[in-house]
Amino acid sequence: MNNHQIQLAKANILVVDDTPDNLRLLSAMLTQLGYEIRRVINGPTALKTAQAAPPDLILLDIMMPEMNGYEVCQHLKASEITRDIPVIFISALDEVFDKVKAFAVGGVDYITKPFSEEEVFARVENNLTIRRLQKQLTEQNLLLQQEISVSEAARRGRQKAESALRLSQFYLDRFREPIFFVNSNAQLIYVNEAACQILGYSREKLLTMTVHDIDPNFPAETWHSQWQELRQKDSSSFESIHQTEDGRNLDVKITFSYLEFKDQEYLCTSAYYPNTY
Repeated sequence: MNNHQIQLAKANILVVDDTPDNLRLLSAMLTQLGYEIRRVINGPTALKTAQAAPPDLILLDIMMPEMNGYEVCQHLKASEITRDIPVIFISALDEVFDKVKAFAVGGVDYITKPFSEEEVFARVENNLTIRRLQKQLTEQNLLLQQEISVSEAARRGRQKAESALRLSQFYLDRFREPIFFVNSNAQLIYVNEAACQILGYSREKLLTMTVHDIDPNFPAETWHSQWQELRQKDSSSFESIHQTEDGRNLDVKITFSYLEFKDQEYLCTSAYYPNTY
């Protein structure tokens, strides 16, 4: 637990579930990591709470009376105040869970009940990291766009943006989950230390490789169409396989967000390897 506490910045999470026991369990899990937790038991209250004080992340149960999770998520994504908040759906293993519909209405990930601590921690951490990174890149992009070519203000703005980028890399290099940045040509342009350790490659080697080299489900001949499909989703999750340097195949859950920075397109992805924890 201490590793989580050291690496995570404080964040505010809204948990929405009509079952009090689930609320208590999730709150206990996440509070020990230093998160601020707010709990509500139905959809209408969740919408009012999120509008009044937007959280950093929402854990949202699917099966609730009066307004189900899909409907709540649609309302959240329709509001300018709450549309950018990541939503992770909660579903019991014995419930009918429509993953396509969940992602179509704006969800970025899902967790199944009964809860696994490692899975909850990994999904929450991954999506909060992606959200922080999106905010940082947006702020940096605005700074760079506002620069004036020869002014002192431009120089200071550039220095601030460069410092923020260095800080982002410092944070990601120490993050416990593997992080990959991929450009539109399928090239790996950034990997953190966790990615190197779990795949067995050096950072220098991975940065000479492409998605095709580590994921057999994304061959070069179909990459262009797959890229277009992913970028249109903006953010989502899917399951795949990653190949290690020593030839092993690892099941992986990929969570990604599409980003544009300085006229370039990227996918920021985090990886969860369920069989390695």
